[in-house]
Amino acid sequence: MRVVFLGTDRFGIPTLESILGSDVHELVGVATGPDKLAGRGRKMQPTPVRKYVRENSPSTPILMPERLKDPTFHEQLRALKPDVAVVVAFKILPPEVFGLPKYGTLNVHPSLLPKYRGPAPLNWTLINGDTETGVSVIRITEQVDAGGVLLQTHHTLDLYETSRDLAVRLAPIGGEMILEAIAGLEKGGLAPIPQDEASVTKAPKLSKEDGLLDWSHPALTLHNRARGVTPWPGAYTTLHDKQLKIFSTSPLDQASGNPGTIVEADDKTGRLVIACGEGALKINEVQLQGKKRMRVSDFLRGYKISVGERVGTSYEPF
Repeated sequence: MRVVFLGTDRFGIPTLESILGSDVHELVGVATGPDKLAGRGRKMQPTPVRKYVRENSPSTPILMPERLKDPTFHEQLRALKPDVAVVVAFKILPPEVFGLPKYGTLNVHPSLLPKYRGPAPLNWTLINGDTETGVSVIRITEQVDAGGVLLQTHHTLDLYETSRDLAVRLAPIGGEMILEAIAGLEKGGLAPIPQDEASVTKAPKLSKEDGLLDWSHPALTLHNRARGVTPWPGAYTTLHDKQLKIFSTSPLDQASGNPGTIVEADDKTGRLVIACGEGALKINEVQLQGKKRMRVSDFLRGYKISVGERVGTSYEPF
């Protein structure tokens, strides 16, 4: 099968790698986003997908459309004569694009569709405290993430994995599933199963405000939010009128105090514990505004915090 891959994020690289390594399929082209200014030096940087293709398959044509509805882009795709297209973490495709290949366009989506349709399924899966997730391969239709499901796998979640951890774990699974899906379509033995519209949940794009911790919530709720917003936008609160980013937490089922009150701050044991609406949250790794990221034990040795002080008295995002 002649395959075109469309994607930008590194989550799609294992899928791209699977297609490249196949003995029966040919990667005939890749579409990705234009280079963007990034980094401290604000230099033009390629997307992770473009960088991977340049290093591992330099002869593969790379398309970087500014607009997906551009007729020139459509002609470029048509010239590649794809049998099937594969999308992972890309923009919403118009019908002129997803309807072009003979076998249609497939999408690798990291959730148990119809749960978590949208751009941030990994994040909301963790924020909502789900105990199970999965990977779905669907056929793209005009309604976003609503196409029939071709394949789906289920995976148990670990209480301490972040959205970054989850992406690293699920990405290779998507790479394995896409080859099975393409083979099934080619042989004619794989039919899409319609999604149950009554079971749809959404996974909207995250904002900076989604990282703010409201200490009136239970400890487990805050722990799940912290891991769901890591690495971006990151969990944060305020301490002494400065932003305190929180990278790693542990929920504790213990009597605490008024929400947001520091109940333990011991530089010898390295314990920083904050009261929540229910239970308490042990903080393991932080970054105070203007300082570097560090373990709490190092932070407590260099920054004076007293039991009884409050965090999160200001809820304005930084």
